[in-house]
Amino acid sequence: MRKKFNFLRTLVMRSMIDITILSTSIFLPMVCFALTPNPVMTGMGDSIGEGVQSGDANFATQPSSYLNLLTRQIGFELHVPLIQSSPTGVVGDTSNRSRLMPFDQATNLSVSGADVNSMINDKADALSIGEIDSETDLVLFPQLGSQLEIAESLNSLLTVCWIGNNDALSAATSFDQLDGSQLTPVPEFQSDFQEIAQRLVTPGKAVVFANIPYVSDIAFLIDRQDLIKFLGSDFGLPEGDLTSIVVMFLIMLGIDDGSLLNNPDYVLDSGEIQLIEQRTDVFNQIIQETAAGLGMPVVNINALFNQIAANPPSPFGLTLTTRFLGGIFSLDGVHPSNFAHAVIANAFIQTINSSFNANIPLISNNDLLQILITDPFVDKDNDGRVTGRFGAGLLETLAPFLGISGDPNDFAPNNLPSNSDIVTADAFKNGFLSLKGKNPEQATEWDKDEFIKIFKDIFSPEIILK
Repeated sequence: MRKKFNFLRTLVMRSMIDITILSTSIFLPMVCFALTPNPVMTGMGDSIGEGVQSGDANFATQPSSYLNLLTRQIGFELHVPLIQSSPTGVVGDTSNRSRLMPFDQATNLSVSGADVNSMINDKADALSIGEIDSETDLVLFPQLGSQLEIAESLNSLLTVCWIGNNDALSAATSFDQLDGSQLTPVPEFQSDFQEIAQRLVTPGKAVVFANIPYVSDIAFLIDRQDLIKFLGSDFGLPEGDLTSIVVMFLIMLGIDDGSLLNNPDYVLDSGEIQLIEQRTDVFNQIIQETAAGLGMPVVNINALFNQIAANPPSPFGLTLTTRFLGGIFSLDGVHPSNFAHAVIANAFIQTINSSFNANIPLISNNDLLQILITDPFVDKDNDGRVTGRFGAGLLETLAPFLGISGDPNDFAPNNLPSNSDIVTADAFKNGFLSLKGKNPEQATEWDKDEFIKIFKDIFSPEIILK
């Protein structure tokens, strides 16, 4: 049944007040939300909502978040906690990442690494800028408490809450322990999600949830066809099994000869993949039944990504896939590209419109085209490299040494010479050491374990597990 919430007109009217206040917030950062205690919309979630791309969240990536695009279509601006990062930045690190406007109180509360339990219990507790020592503090400061507590206090007309991805994700991204053991137990997920939903859904307020795609299908995991495409051989990986882009990079750099594919810790077999997908189905059933019991809709992201995987779209003549460098994911293979965020935003808009009798305009074809042609993660000339965003975090800065980015003109086929002299273990190692302020000439020889440690720095738990 369609909800008879006629809140869109109220959203637009209230957003005009928010925009006026936002325009003065640079001068009055401490009081801007005192003037608007009940914002139009609050966003809640994890790294996707925060706007992480290629392992970092910063002012180059955050504006592309589906939450930001959604609110713009409604007609106002979300308060995004914009972050100043560095060429060595990784999400979760607060030593060289800081807020551009630290006292602007966010209405996008999404924090990288959040799962259903941490949305309730992981609290921002920094009382000053100098005490910020976690991604939760970095995003939520100067507000105190958990995402859920802050959302309750904001009391928005509309709350968008997409949570649960990380309760499955680490089972797909723990590249040296691929066994499915990291999945959240069902009773814990059910208890926490039900608490979140029950506390958010209050009379007169609208809440939109979303379900979880199959994390076994993200581009971080690659199959034998991907290995053949990027390396020229499947190195014996059986059909139906998956490994990670980290293993692919190690082979690409000549650090591994394919022997890691004989180690079950580096491979997801068909039984482990089935376990992950079955648990995801149970999580999604809990999300659907809980939301329905409270009269609130769920955006079917799982079906959306299944459809994209099965029938790759070809917007404006460019075919996009969920495979690595296929245009749907950024360089970490986990977080969406700009265009994928726009597709997700439109899915939320369609659900909101149909559920609440609203009329929010979809992102137009003209805008989608502009997003597509400027997306740094779409390989527009199909040469195996994307433009990337050099300097926007550690992975983006090192990606040219892996031969996956650095194409300065993605519309000009064959515009660059071979990467064979760039994609070497020594070049990658020297690039990493130089970024860390160390002299490559004084470094000792690295073995395979040392390179694996470096990839854990790049794809740290705060990046891929969260």
